[in-house]
Amino acid sequence: MKKQSLSQKLLSKNYVIFIFSVVISIAIWSYMSLNASNDTTVTISNIPIQMELSESTHDLGLQIFTGEEQPVASVTVTGNRTILGSVKASDFTVTASANSVTSSGFFTLPVSASKKNPTSNFQITNSTPSSVTVMVDYFKESEFPIQDQISFNVEDGYYGAVSMPYTKVSISGPQSELMKINKVAAVAEVSGTLTESADAEASIVLFDENGNELSTKLLTMNVKTMTVNINVLKEKNVKVETGFTNKPSGLDLSSLTEIYPSSILLAGPEETLKTIVSVKTEAIDFSTLSNEKKTFSALAINIPEKCKNISNNATAKVTLDLSGLSKKEFDVDTFKVEGLSDGYKAEVTSKSISVIVIGPESELDDLSAEKITAAIDVSGSTLKTGSVEMPVTFKFSGVSGCWAYGTYRANLNISEDK
Repeated sequence: MKKQSLSQKLLSKNYVIFIFSVVISIAIWSYMSLNASNDTTVTISNIPIQMELSESTHDLGLQIFTGEEQPVASVTVTGNRTILGSVKASDFTVTASANSVTSSGFFTLPVSASKKNPTSNFQITNSTPSSVTVMVDYFKESEFPIQDQISFNVEDGYYGAVSMPYTKVSISGPQSELMKINKVAAVAEVSGTLTESADAEASIVLFDENGNELSTKLLTMNVKTMTVNINVLKEKNVKVETGFTNKPSGLDLSSLTEIYPSSILLAGPEETLKTIVSVKTEAIDFSTLSNEKKTFSALAINIPEKCKNISNNATAKVTLDLSGLSKKEFDVDTFKVEGLSDGYKAEVTSKSISVIVIGPESELDDLSAEKITAAIDVSGSTLKTGSVEMPVTFKFSGVSGCWAYGTYRANLNISEDK
């Protein structure tokens, strides 16, 4: 028996492989042809539902409101497997018709689905939902203040204040829904007890006049949530003192002054509060005070930077009883001009000035006109040369509890010092 050559063996093997490949190809073709000829069912989802409103109703100003997101539908179709493989959501029109609606209110509208190309070789067998509920109303947009409704607890001796990045919210939607809104609040609840500042995520919640929470489904808001800061500060009780200007350095007012409140509660950074023992009211100018009893009913209390006044009193009532002091008038002829620029001189054209002085009787008895100087500060004047009228203050020698009562001015002439 003759042995086959190597080339004959390879030829025989390749022939077998060829025959096998042909058989497999015919089988696959037959399977695909068989399945392609069969109908199948496919569901296409997320098809936007288009809302239809009659032109006459639209002309009245009415609109359809469905909520923040457009309703979508699913459509089930039957047809050739190969054809359905290329079908997509854009091949359908799904419509909710409100053509019969002529007034405002909630309405349930029938939903229908159709092919955009009527000649497409597949059939719609079902669509869901079969209906949608919408509101028909007039459009309205309003702005509401956001109230703080953040719930939190702080350790004793600490104070917490909420800071919000937004203080107002713009809300639009059906007119009847906006008219229900009585209050808008940022709502959050922080767990634990705070001793330092913290952030919290707050939701914007709408309430009616009875305090019931309202649905926002049909409304559009430019702010829905926000991060609020709870600023936690240390508390400290500090003394309230009266502020003064032009007060005589030697006048003791401790028994002559009554102030209410005598103290307030401050909140601030701990390092800042360590340096604060008292706060002062807005200043009372001593030049306005005579030897009488006088009450200032609402002096603002000055609060240090970075601190908050967390007492109920933003102002203080101060009573000064200066009725035990005396009053005396002097004719002063000693003048001193201060603040002159180099190369200039000044001459006071007023030869004397009559001044009323208030102070303890013992000091007034020792005081004389020679011990009083009328000082004129021209450093703030824009006049280089010429005549000008300037305010006058008084300096006393030998006494420390007296002051000049009233407002005084004097004339002087400024010229170059050649």
